[in-house]
Amino acid sequence: MLGSLLRALLPPVIRLTARALTTGTTPLPPTARDVFGPDLTAEQATTYNRSRVATATALALYRHGQKLDGLSDDELDSAVRALKFPYSRPSEETRAAIRAALGVLEADPTITLI
Repeated sequence: MLGSLLRALLPPVIRLTARALTTGTTPLPPTARDVFGPDLTAEQATTYNRSRVATATALALYRHGQKLDGLSDDELDSAVRALKFPYSRPSEETRAAIRAALGVLEADPTITLI
């Protein structure tokens, strides 16, 4: 009984299986137009596509042990370019989104790489 009580009090753990990524093969969700259809505004499509690139880039950086502290704009731009996302040009907004996603991954103690 004590064991079941302890399990109930412990926060759940999210486990991410890390595997080596080769350049250009980072999986991305479908594009905004594929998900939401042709009625999407240009601003909505840009925001969605920027978020998908930023999240995938942050996850790749996190998998490779990169920390948020000390990441320069040039390093973030290089990370986006190295993953060869189609039509992706790093911008201030994309870099901010990468830093935010990387910060979330670092801050959450329940996320562990196996």
